[in-house]
Amino acid sequence: MTIADRIRNRRLQLGLSVDDLAEKLHKNRATVYRYESNHIKTYSPDVMDSLAEALQTTPSYFYGFDDPSDDPDDPPHTSEARILARGADRLSPEERRQLLDMARVMFRDIFDKEENNDA
Repeated sequence: MTIADRIRNRRLQLGLSVDDLAEKLHKNRATVYRYESNHIKTYSPDVMDSLAEALQTTPSYFYGFDDPSDDPDDPPHTSEARILARGADRLSPEERRQLLDMARVMFRDIFDKEENNDA
């Protein structure tokens, strides 16, 4: 799946029209159509950040690294969550493992609930 496909799929998943997304981005509808076409090969970080905010996800989703939740009770990604995700993306694998270990201790009840649901 391409970045353009993920942009379009996420827009549709949120029930937004092209015009709705264009308004959120302060762009025109032709620009949104270009984002959703496979003609653009490189997106600037600013564009990716704007799209992620408008589509309630993270830039890494567009690159295929994570998926937005399909659970309607799960809150949309906040700007703080996006900052944390971008920071984690810049860590080495060892640093990410350490961060996850710390998060497991800090949010033990959340991790326990997730692990029980996966079982």
